[in-house]
Amino acid sequence: MLDYIIDLVIIGVSIGMVYGLVALGISLIYSGLDIVHFAHGEIYMFGAFIGLTLFQKLALPYVPTLILAIILTGLLGMFIERVFYRRLTSGGGGYTVAGMAMVVSGFGMSILLQNIAFLIWGPKALPFPVPHGMPIEFGDLALPMSYVWIIGTALVLMVVLNLVLKKTMIGLAMRAVAYNKDIAYLSGINVPLMISLTFGVACALGAAAGVLIGPINYVQVQMGVGILVKAFAAAVVGGFGSLPGAVLGGVLVGVVESLGAGFISGTYKDVYAFVLLIIVLMVRPAGLLGVSIKMKA
Repeated sequence: MLDYIIDLVIIGVSIGMVYGLVALGISLIYSGLDIVHFAHGEIYMFGAFIGLTLFQKLALPYVPTLILAIILTGLLGMFIERVFYRRLTSGGGGYTVAGMAMVVSGFGMSILLQNIAFLIWGPKALPFPVPHGMPIEFGDLALPMSYVWIIGTALVLMVVLNLVLKKTMIGLAMRAVAYNKDIAYLSGINVPLMISLTFGVACALGAAAGVLIGPINYVQVQMGVGILVKAFAAAVVGGFGSLPGAVLGGVLVGVVESLGAGFISGTYKDVYAFVLLIIVLMVRPAGLLGVSIKMKA
């Protein structure tokens, strides 16, 4: 029984890391731009398809595939923000976002990206056959390497993001823009560029999640819909806008989902995350690590 519980927890943590990466991107955009990006699930989907294409068509190893998919999807995110979203901001300067217009455009972008992916890759679910290697054995437990890759890579990305935000000039500029765009502008910071970078980094995190989950689940056009709901639940559980909270919320959602599927029923797997969400909001409405200061990392 103990081995079974540990196995379920490990699976939950690995899936929760994927939720956490997507939730981290959503929280990063929210804390930096004051908007909720409803097309982020499709960014995750696009990143997975880009990674699959690089892996199959160019025959790249998995690690270069992951890195290149992160970069390309980040650039795609910056392009989307610059060409489409910034035109909807007040005054066109990218400093004060017209919230309702951004919400509607986010839904529109979601549909647009789904249809583009449908035209390029088709409606079928495609396998992402990555040979991760033999499982790691701990006594009676056999830990698949795919889960090790997810947990290890997600942790590395989270640590790198934290160091960039706290220890680099670009990261400090991004945090300054998130705190107050007008003051940042008066301080000589290129606010539109920092907004684009924030959006690009958030999209890169979504792409990383898509490429990491690809070898476990098939890659398909509709895969972004489910992940967006779970990532929002994770972000709210951890505290919407809190970057550490997004990671904590993702892990909690993944573990609760895995334990619920293992001990109650896999049929209601998607319900457990929202039961956790309701319980957390009843006890702590701001979320577990809800903060009033934006982009607190």
